[in-house]
Amino acid sequence: MAARESPSDRCAGMTAFSRPPTVCENMNHRRANSPVAHCPQCGAVVNRNLPRRLCTDAEHAVSRRQGSTYCVGCGVQLIVGRP
Repeated sequence: MAARESPSDRCAGMTAFSRPPTVCENMNHRRANSPVAHCPQCGAVVNRNLPRRLCTDAEHAVSRRQGSTYCVGCGVQLIVGRP
């Protein structure tokens, strides 16, 4: 006879949503409802429910000064890495 599983055993490691693993350490990848459409570190889409917006150069300049590599609104790369 098989031992009974507790509910915590069946749910171990389960989350409310399934996303492929990412090497990016930004917490927006782990949130079920991220407040931004794109990750500021890798540019990946983190919330498909938010519409992609057309950002201005002024908004991109502000994001660059704040240290974002990618725009959280449109996903365009703001800072190019140097070799």
